[in-house]
Amino acid sequence: MIYKAILSLAVLAALSGCAPMPISSEEADPIPPSRLYSYGAKPEAFLVVTRDSGFVGAGCTIRFYIDGKQAADFNSGETGRFNVGAGKHVLAAKPVGMCGGSGISESEIDIKPGELLKRRMAGMNIMPTTF
Repeated sequence: MIYKAILSLAVLAALSGCAPMPISSEEADPIPPSRLYSYGAKPEAFLVVTRDSGFVGAGCTIRFYIDGKQAADFNSGETGRFNVGAGKHVLAAKPVGMCGGSGISESEIDIKPGELLKRRMAGMNIMPTTF
């Protein structure tokens, strides 16, 4: 019985190292140009999106959209910088490839001229971040 408890604790400790972790845009790897798409807007403001690092979900590529236009494909621990026009925009994240078909997550932003807005991609959720 004690062996099962020790084994359970060991498994939990091992898995905790696999959990997604927030990473700052400065620490994250930039998305390679081959996975940045021709999303373009008048550069009135800047949006920085960083995907969490960690083992869970790392094998899945997340396709990122701005206003319904494909902007980039994110792997774990990557960041992208996008020129956006001022005003409201809808951001979306959707898994592709072998992980595709499991839905889409959307959120709205309202960005002011000259603003640098940061968002974190945790799984498929796009949320504000302090990182």
